[in-house]
Amino acid sequence: MAVDLVTRAEWGARQPKGTYDRIYSTRGVKVHYTGGRVDPRIVDDHSRCIAAVKSIQSMHMDGNGWMDIGYSAAACPHRKVFVGRGPGHLCAANGPGLNSGHYAVLGLVGNAGLVVPPPGMLHGILDAIEWLRKVGGAGGEVKGHKDGYPTSCPGPDLYQWIQRGAPRPKDMVVPVVPLRPIKQDQEEPVPEVVSLGLTAEVEVPASVDWQPWWTEEWRDTAGWHPGGGQSIAPDVDVWADVAAHVALRGLEPGEPVRVGLTRHFADGSPVDIAWPVGKLLTVYADQGGRVEVDLGGQFKLSLLHRGRVTIRHKSTGPVVLETSSAFKAIMHRYSR
Repeated sequence: MAVDLVTRAEWGARQPKGTYDRIYSTRGVKVHYTGGRVDPRIVDDHSRCIAAVKSIQSMHMDGNGWMDIGYSAAACPHRKVFVGRGPGHLCAANGPGLNSGHYAVLGLVGNAGLVVPPPGMLHGILDAIEWLRKVGGAGGEVKGHKDGYPTSCPGPDLYQWIQRGAPRPKDMVVPVVPLRPIKQDQEEPVPEVVSLGLTAEVEVPASVDWQPWWTEEWRDTAGWHPGGGQSIAPDVDVWADVAAHVALRGLEPGEPVRVGLTRHFADGSPVDIAWPVGKLLTVYADQGGRVEVDLGGQFKLSLLHRGRVTIRHKSTGPVVLETSSAFKAIMHRYSR
């Protein structure tokens, strides 16, 4: 079977923010997983696979500050191979000093939700490897991300498959993969929480010494956001998968803004965690004085620890928050 490629245009990839470094051969390929929660519904809905890959690209570009998605390719449960950086281009996902040795192929499984790769995904990973060998000079090695880099990636299921020699599945049945059994010290997942965004544009006050400002008009029908909706504040211990889209105008061209998903204490004391890189992202206004950024991440939240969007700027003129939408938290319990 020929590789079933989903081109960058077909999955709606953003343009890279620079020029790829060229490579002409590698020792092989390293296999990855997302490291976060993957919605099991992707098994039955390919549009969710596309959305997941687009989210990963945004995370890599806006969160990690990379020029593009870090993977050479990604495989979904439907035996489709998404073109990432593609053959002949240096990847960014294997770790410092390790990207020239191997291409990087992602399997769309994670450490929660969909964790067991369906047969179609394993076929897709192998199709991607064969494609990279044929047109990208990839050698015969098939390794996990953790081989040579201190990480849990690609997770136990994919890694055990790699250690068995990465065999082809014997059938192409695409099962609906259930969630892994919850451990004894865990409880059932709690409901999804969705905040749809601002009811109207608001002016963002300038920061004093880069002190934080946060949105206060999230609409939360589930009632998880207290005090007018400033933050996610569960009364239980949970993981929260969150994403936000922020757009500002009224800045000077090239003016810096700091923005990110943050965790703070319930009493309002300073942020103790900022996602995705341990600090707020610094982004710069375009020639029209606008900043637009997508954010995503995962937090441990509790009665004591809450999550919010933080925006900081020092503009002398009025800065307007145009949109801050689709702040979404898929809550699931974690062990104490």
